[in-house]
Amino acid sequence: MRKLALVVLLILIFLPFAAAEIKIEEYKIDGTMKVSIDGAGNAHVTETWKFTPNLYLQMKQAYPTTYMLKREFENKRADVEYKDMQIEWDDSNNQLKATYTILGAAVNKGSYWEYRIGEGDLTLSSTNGNVVVLTAVQPIFGGEGRLVETITVEVPKDAKNIRFEEGAIKYELPEKSDGGKTLYLALAAVSIIGLVVVNLPLRR
Repeated sequence: MRKLALVVLLILIFLPFAAAEIKIEEYKIDGTMKVSIDGAGNAHVTETWKFTPNLYLQMKQAYPTTYMLKREFENKRADVEYKDMQIEWDDSNNQLKATYTILGAAVNKGSYWEYRIGEGDLTLSSTNGNVVVLTAVQPIFGGEGRLVETITVEVPKDAKNIRFEEGAIKYELPEKSDGGKTLYLALAAVSIIGLVVVNLPLRR
């Protein structure tokens, strides 16, 4: 679910670039996205985007405060509920960093859970236990540049049958134990029996 990536691309489209003054190799943007999905399907996300100096300066000029960028980010994704969003510039490394939580990012489909990354071409790089690593390469600026993103997704530790198919990560979670419910019913039965015994007239 490459939210910040899509917003960054939309922002870059409208920046006042002087194409003749920027070399093609300066169009490259490197991104990393780390996602940790909890048992309720919420995605805790950390994203970092590294720009070339030229692009970074133009981003900062267009959005001098992170509040402006945060507002732009949220307005373009009104269909998603965010929580605890923080965005900051990293001038020393020409980077943009963001952390946030997407509520209900993974959807319970009944027999399995599904976390849909988003649109675009994705390549499965590796799977290791409950961690899936994907790579996305997307052209920018009319094909004169490219955006390369590494996406690391960690699903719950007790997830089974983890796979990447049809642009989504799918996995299964064990059903929650009914032990607590069974115990409650047992205690209720004992209480009822106790009440009956106390009020039962003794026959001799």
